[in-house]
Amino acid sequence: MKKSTFKNRRLFFVAAAIAGAAALSGVEPIYVSASTSARPANRLNLIQVSAGDMSITDSLKKNLIENRLELDPSISAANVNIDASHIEMSGFDRNRTGLQTVSARVYLDSKDPSERGVSRSYFERATILVRQEKDPQLVLKSDTVTVNNSDAWNPFQYISYISDDSKVMPAIKVNGNVNMSEDGDYPVRYTAVDQQGNTSEATITVCVRTPQEVIEAREEAERLAREEEERLAREEAERLAREEEERLEQERIAREQEQARLQQAMAYSSAAGSGTGSAIADAARAWAGVGYYAWGGANPATGADCSGFTQYIYSQFGIYLAHNNLAQASAGYQVSASEALPGDLVVWDDHVGIYTGNGYYVSAMSESLGILEIPISWSIGSGAYWGIYRIPGAN
Repeated sequence: MKKSTFKNRRLFFVAAAIAGAAALSGVEPIYVSASTSARPANRLNLIQVSAGDMSITDSLKKNLIENRLELDPSISAANVNIDASHIEMSGFDRNRTGLQTVSARVYLDSKDPSERGVSRSYFERATILVRQEKDPQLVLKSDTVTVNNSDAWNPFQYISYISDDSKVMPAIKVNGNVNMSEDGDYPVRYTAVDQQGNTSEATITVCVRTPQEVIEAREEAERLAREEEERLAREEAERLAREEEERLEQERIAREQEQARLQQAMAYSSAAGSGTGSAIADAARAWAGVGYYAWGGANPATGADCSGFTQYIYSQFGIYLAHNNLAQASAGYQVSASEALPGDLVVWDDHVGIYTGNGYYVSAMSESLGILEIPISWSIGSGAYWGIYRIPGAN
């Protein structure tokens, strides 16, 4: 607990206070000096002293003399020995607190040895405020207190005892900011103030803490959330791994199927010399969905256009055609749709393919479509449809 220190202070009443004091006493303040007739303006001194001051007379003497030196320029402060000076007072009761008006005869002593014993005195009146000896008492229940995070906090419930000698409850001031939503240590200062302005202070540290069960529940919730997040991450990773595995397997199967079709197509191509239109149609059909389109090309394994594709298929059977659809048609003769046989050519102004029967034909269509078997009625060729042509040696 911090105890305030009382200092003797010299205050002055204004003219109204002087008049009031004079009216009470019936006597106007009188100033006398052996060395001067100067008389300072009338005013009463207000001197504050503590009832517990063991040298209260010396304190009053010092205050009275210092006040006189301020008011009377005829007295040199450098030549006054305050300790050796003395006063005679009447009307003062040091055991009574509160305001008292007293009369005092002040005898000044000089610091100059040659002036020792010279009579220099003056009469003084003053108002003395005797303040009670003790500060108000303020006792807290403890120096620290721990409260739960988010609970309400009432600073006044931690005051254990408060009183002063006047039996009047002192006023209490509380300073400090306690954030009950954030864990931490927060200092709070209590100040007790009595009616005379005496103060006492005490400090308590408020420790805001989250309860252990709340911390444990929060940690458990965080742990479960982490585990759920890890589980979902594992499942997602496993799903992606399965999808990747399935994709790779599908690619492998597609490659194997494509390789098988290529091998099949090559097998049909290797059957050169069979000389049947059906064999030519089968060899062409073997490249459907497998062979590649390339403008100007003549090998479906690497890329062929429509006339290059027909040229390649017929060449496998010892029949050699020009790399041009119209020249290929000119190498044979036209037959009616009812007379058409697998292995015949289906010709347009700018397109050609190999008839496979039942109104279908196989041809190298485009880079995006590759080699397909489609109905003649779906042909992507442009220009006039010439019809079906039979190449000698094919049928």
